Amino acid sequence: MSSQINKADVLTLNDEIVANYLKTHPDFFDHQEELLGNLKVPHFSGSGTVSLIERQVVQLRSQKQQVVDQLNSLIQAARKNEQIVGHIQRFTLEMIHTHNIADVVTACQENMNNHFKADFVGIRVLIGDANSAHFLPPKDNALRSFTQLFKNRKPICGQITEKQRLHLFGADNDQVKSAVMMPLQTTDNLGIIALGSKDAGRFYSGMGTLFLSYMAELITASLARHL
Repeated sequence: MSSQINKADVLTLNDEIVANYLKTHPDFFDHQEELLGNLKVPHFSGSGTVSLIERQVVQLRSQKQQVVDQLNSLIQAARKNEQIVGHIQRFTLEMIHTHNIADVVTACQENMNNHFKADFVGIRVLIGDANSAHFLPPKDNALRSFTQLFKNRKPICGQITEKQRLHLFGADNDQVKSAVMMPLQTTDNLGIIALGSKDAGRFYSGMGTLFLSYMAELITASLARHL
């Protein structure tokens, strides 16, 4: 029996026709297990009371739907993670082919904007060309606002201070509603990279930072290679 029923067929169907069809095809549900699982057959136990069996069937169907929803969520998360891993792989290859610190900074900006959908990218390096717009002297007072970041040695997500926004994003700082800051450090502090968003909910405290940490380590290794 085809699952595609045209309008003319629907007009001619009635309970008797369906019943007769099932009588002449008793094995119908052997080939329609999914349909069988979705059928609702009431079991009344007198005075219109629903039987325990029916209650159990309803509960099992609810649990099944929860499992299906969880599975779909896991599939979506896996696809998203696969995308991120692909971006990181391409980013890694670009880092390998950099020739100097300026190349590293440029590659970071381009990748974060194009592949990781950051509205703003802020990079400050404590090494390299002192004339670079991204250079921040290691003894600059501005670094005081990043003391906790370097101390924690891990990304900080969510709302950042006005001073931090100004030092990292410059003229765009007023548009940054949420951000993530990542320290770039070996035994020494090499710099800071930050991603900013116009969306206040894009980066938030408590969000997962595994991939961000990977990227920070990759950028740090690239910077250290050019020292």
